[in-house]
Amino acid sequence: MTSRVRGRLATAAGQAGALALVLIAWEGGVRAGWLSEEFVSRPVLVGAELWRWVTSGFLWPHLGATLAAALVGLALGLGAGVVVGLALALVPVLGELVEPALATLNAAPRIVFYPLLALWLGLGVASKVALVVTLVFFVGVFNTLGAVREVDRTLVAQVRVLGASPAAMLRHLYLPAALVWIAAGLRTSLGFAFVGAILGEYMASMRGLGNVIIGAQNLFQTSRVMAGLVVAVTLAGLLDAALARLDARWSVWRQEPHYEG
Repeated sequence: MTSRVRGRLATAAGQAGALALVLIAWEGGVRAGWLSEEFVSRPVLVGAELWRWVTSGFLWPHLGATLAAALVGLALGLGAGVVVGLALALVPVLGELVEPALATLNAAPRIVFYPLLALWLGLGVASKVALVVTLVFFVGVFNTLGAVREVDRTLVAQVRVLGASPAAMLRHLYLPAALVWIAAGLRTSLGFAFVGAILGEYMASMRGLGNVIIGAQNLFQTSRVMAGLVVAVTLAGLLDAALARLDARWSVWRQEPHYEG
């Protein structure tokens, strides 16, 4: 076993121990009467609720609906953002016309658009996907704009002198630069995607983790609310960990070469 693996195991053991201490303190605090069970429930009750969800199959359709809205919206929003960002960066006149309006829209809270999206697309998954798109689209646009503008102007001039066509420059110069920036912002975008999907389910939905949580809150079922939060946080954590591993691999590729001598 290498020292690196031992270090990771020690870190994981420390984190598990800290989590166990929090759960013990939570359970003990409620049983001792220091915390109100009505407002914070107990870990044992939350665990029992989660077990019922898993064994009865109740969890999976809601989990699938939230995942679908978040991931489809993430893919569509980032894809559209990259296309628009490239267009604005490579056509300066278009950028001067449109970028101020996009900056204004980016500053607006996107939740205000949800009633309109629900009117247009209904209360199904489409309106949640659209809300997610409004959240991650601007990340794609402004990351792509930044990436293209950061490309070395001397390198661009040299490539042009060598006779590269606009399509070749887009494929070999601008797109790789944009993808590096998009990869760097993917973890942030994933967080926005989950926020959009669950907010949409809070507002109006027939299915999804947000629907489960808000329904339990309306009935004052604290254990059910806590169970929904545990599932949402665990899901976001697992996806973020997967993206972190992917980003670590890309980081090796992004490192500039070191020359000796």
